[in-house]
Amino acid sequence: MISSKFRMLIAPLPKNETARLPALKSLEILDTPEEEMFDEVTKLASMICNVPISLVSLVDESRQWFKSHHGLNARETPRSLAFCAHAILGEGLFVVPNAKEDIRFKNNPLVDEAPNVIFYAGFPLALDDQIKLGTLCVIDNKPRELTNDQMQMLHLLGKQTIRLLQMRNANERLGIEKRSAEKATAAKRDFIAAISHDIRNPLNSLLGMSEMIREIELHPSVLSYVDHVRNAGEVILHLVNDTIEISRLEENGSVLKNEWFELHQCLHILDSFFTAETKRKKIDFILHNKVNQNVFVYSDKRKIEKVFWNLTANAVKFTNKGNVTFSVHLENTTEDKGILHIEIKDTGPGISPEVKDRLFQKYNEFVPEGCVISGSGLGLSIVKLSLEEMKGEVNVESALGQGSTFKVKIPILWKSEEVSSEKLEKERKHKSKFPTFSKPQRVLIADDNELNRKVLKSYLKPLHFEIVESSNGVDTEKILNESNFDIAFLDIEMPGKHGTEIAKGLEGKPDRPVLFACTGLCMPEEKNHILASGFEYFMPKPYLKEDLYLHLKEIADRRP
Repeated sequence: MISSKFRMLIAPLPKNETARLPALKSLEILDTPEEEMFDEVTKLASMICNVPISLVSLVDESRQWFKSHHGLNARETPRSLAFCAHAILGEGLFVVPNAKEDIRFKNNPLVDEAPNVIFYAGFPLALDDQIKLGTLCVIDNKPRELTNDQMQMLHLLGKQTIRLLQMRNANERLGIEKRSAEKATAAKRDFIAAISHDIRNPLNSLLGMSEMIREIELHPSVLSYVDHVRNAGEVILHLVNDTIEISRLEENGSVLKNEWFELHQCLHILDSFFTAETKRKKIDFILHNKVNQNVFVYSDKRKIEKVFWNLTANAVKFTNKGNVTFSVHLENTTEDKGILHIEIKDTGPGISPEVKDRLFQKYNEFVPEGCVISGSGLGLSIVKLSLEEMKGEVNVESALGQGSTFKVKIPILWKSEEVSSEKLEKERKHKSKFPTFSKPQRVLIADDNELNRKVLKSYLKPLHFEIVESSNGVDTEKILNESNFDIAFLDIEMPGKHGTEIAKGLEGKPDRPVLFACTGLCMPEEKNHILASGFEYFMPKPYLKEDLYLHLKEIADRRP
């Protein structure tokens, strides 16, 4: 409350004060630190108008607060004393040539005392024609006038200040939204990682035990039940893998890992698997490979295989009679560049036009009429996103009752390489079922889950290894420090001590064993962290016997 001895006029409230204040607060700028972009404006205003003080002033309920205060130490003054409170009532530049002679400001403490506001010119900062938040103002401690050029430039600087306020607010909101999105993404990633881990551990036991049972002589009907169990487990595993894959692709966390690889080998594995799979369904799988056997391709092998397998698996899933045909040929555009053409054709139920338009959308669960099979709706989304990363494309030709054809194009680099007899011999040895060691290997299997230990022991049984078991991290570390082993399979999350801690503790140990990380933690960042702690091999649960034997063959070649 201002004493009656101050014979000055306090500015009335604007008619739209109830709308003006929320608009000001929505900018979320009050009481924020100085920012260079606003300080540059006030410095420039002072230079143009040749005055000692320039302010970006914002008027709230009780004060005028300075976002920028060139030539003035204060950050705010009471609204009742503010020249700016008068300036926001008008439409254009508000000028007070000599405050001592202006009845509105006579005896105002800001005039009679520091900072001695004698001259004032303020341009209202308006979000639109009505909402005026404050001013860009210039102040001098002596009477004066502005030239037309100075007034015009102050007007232009005021408009620029409004744009800065709006831009700052937009950036702040974008920042908030980005941080919110990052938190949501991190939460989703953590959730997927946790679910993946919790599902993979029991799956390892389920799939491993079903394979162990298959090796026992049982009645065919019992074996068929075991196969059903295994197939159900593999469906769950594919769903977990697809969920992780789609998450990485959506986050742009997936990057291309191009390498030279033998296309013929990928197709051979595909052919072997789906020939057996379609035989079980009593349909045919036909591979038409028009690419020479000695052709090597430079691209992301894993993503190309994902495209091959997802499209073929989809075709096989929905085809109950007839056949699935996989055709591939290479279009050579230059001596080392080409386009890989893949065509997957089925004799399934076909796809209606309305479904075809949303076929590659995430979670679009396509179930053709008469089919009882459904899926997660992720496979085709992964195909689409993977192809986009590789600059490829996919198109679909289909009609109800006439089957479907998926046509894929992938730009690649290629080269032709003659296969030497030495390489053929090496490949022949590589394809043999079991690795061959010159002496029995001493192996430690450390896992707190007994079933997981049994599964791994069953896979290693044909190799006649000497096997020691451990069920917790403390005992595992003690055993490794007191005895020598050739190979150690360590579960990562054991009670007592984490697998990565054990691996780090073995660094520099003479005759250190080859370390396998056995884990359900399969997110890429988890894998990288685990391998960085000292493991040579990463073996995700559920274990794949084929991958295990490939790793052991590498060790056998390196450590005969």
